[in-house]
Amino acid sequence: MARIARGTQPHSSWAPRILMAALGVPLLCGGCGLAGFLYIRSESPYEQAVERVRNHRQVTAALGSPVSSDFMFKANMKSQGNNGVAVMEIGLSGPRQDAVLYVNGVQTSGLWGFNRLRVVAHDGTVINVVGE
Repeated sequence: MARIARGTQPHSSWAPRILMAALGVPLLCGGCGLAGFLYIRSESPYEQAVERVRNHRQVTAALGSPVSSDFMFKANMKSQGNNGVAVMEIGLSGPRQDAVLYVNGVQTSGLWGFNRLRVVAHDGTVINVVGE
C-alpha cells in the first residue's frame, strides 16, 4: 500500500470529470433534441404532404423523378389533443432542379388535411398541389 506523506492529500484529477461533463451534457441534450425532432416529424403531416407531392404529375415533370425531401425542415406546429395546425417549409430535390414545399395543415379529430400544398421550384415554377 502506498504511503501518503503527512499533510498531503491523495492526488485526484478533475480532468476526467470535466471531460465527461463537457462531452456528456451536449450529447445528452443533442440526443433529446434529435428524439424530439424525429417524434415531431413522425407525428406531423410531413410524410403525408411529401407523399402527395412525390406522386403529383406536375411536380415530377418540373423536378424530375424521383423527388426526394430534405431531412431537416422548418415547422411551426400547435396542437391540443387531437386537433392542431402545422405550417412547414420542406426542401425538395429532383434530377432536374430543387424546390420548396410550403404546407399548411390542419388536424381535426386526429386526421390531417391540407389547405395549402404549394411547390415553388428553383426556376420560379409554382405548382399548387391542393386545390387543383
